[in-house]
Amino acid sequence: MKRFLSTTAIVLTMTGAAFAEAHSEGFGNVAVEQTDFLASDLIGMRIYNSEAEVDAATPVANGAEQEWDDIGEINDIILSKDGEVTAVILGIGGFLGLGERDVSISMDKIRILNDEDGDRFLVVNTSKEMLEQAPEFERPMMDGEAMEGEAMTETDDNVTVVTNGETETEEMANEVEAETEEMVQDTENAAENLEAETEEMANEVEAESEEMEQEAETMMENAEAETEEAVNEADANTTVITGDETVERELLPRPEVEREGYAAAEADMIQQMSADDLEGSYVYGANDETVGEIDTLLIGDNGQIDRVVINVGGFLGLGEKPVAVTFDELQVLKNVEGDDVRIYIDSTEERLESQPEYQGD
Repeated sequence: MKRFLSTTAIVLTMTGAAFAEAHSEGFGNVAVEQTDFLASDLIGMRIYNSEAEVDAATPVANGAEQEWDDIGEINDIILSKDGEVTAVILGIGGFLGLGERDVSISMDKIRILNDEDGDRFLVVNTSKEMLEQAPEFERPMMDGEAMEGEAMTETDDNVTVVTNGETETEEMANEVEAETEEMVQDTENAAENLEAETEEMANEVEAESEEMEQEAETMMENAEAETEEAVNEADANTTVITGDETVERELLPRPEVEREGYAAAEADMIQQMSADDLEGSYVYGANDETVGEIDTLLIGDNGQIDRVVINVGGFLGLGEKPVAVTFDELQVLKNVEGDDVRIYIDSTEERLESQPEYQGD
């Protein structure tokens, strides 16, 4: 940014001289030099920062200010009791990413540069870090009286600040310390909360694991029980003794036949029947076709009928094949008005002939 100055009169000079030496009587006839400024022109001028050294005696190229940082504008001027300009109050901000605040800069740190067109620029040789760390300027006067403990101290080579009592640096340090303690406390609280949440999650996972383990054990026990039951049922349904050998075959289901004038004989009634009552009786299929003839009743160790030997096939008693079936595969119907019995099996003659031949005990 350029500020064009073409003033013809001066009240203050950048070297600190209060009045030009060309005056004769002190009033109304102050001579003006080309290098002088008006205070009204000085206030509001932009100040640029150059981290490289600059030479005020050498004009700079047009547009050179584009390579500098625009750090702020002059908001006020500090005069000594002798009328000399000792410092200016600079409002900075913008490139620092902060809101504007005032800092004081000593006049002897400011260089006046001219470009090839004669335009003037105010430049200081400092760094962004120094400006960022500079305490904010506090006006030392209130109601025309000096504030208690006022002092002007130089904090670095380029920035002069006015403080009263406790310094800005100490205040900033206290603020930093307080913020640090708050951050540490927040971190500790976050760590405690995280630890508590982690412990709670661990307890939940442990409880879920125990529950899943218990469910798995229960499922295993049920599976083992079901497997054992299936094995027992399979054994019961497939093992048949055919004499000296044990042969596995699929047992036949007991038929559910109903015939007029006949009723299913109860188990205890059947066990009370003699061999004469059953041996020689025909065995019928579901459609009342003859599939064989009972040859022998086999009694178990408990004295009950265990198996029945049926003669199947053949003709006139020749070529018959004895096969053994369990008594549970037969249904016995007894005439309700007499002693006649009919014995049924859920099979055909051909199927019975395909079973292993009974060799006898």
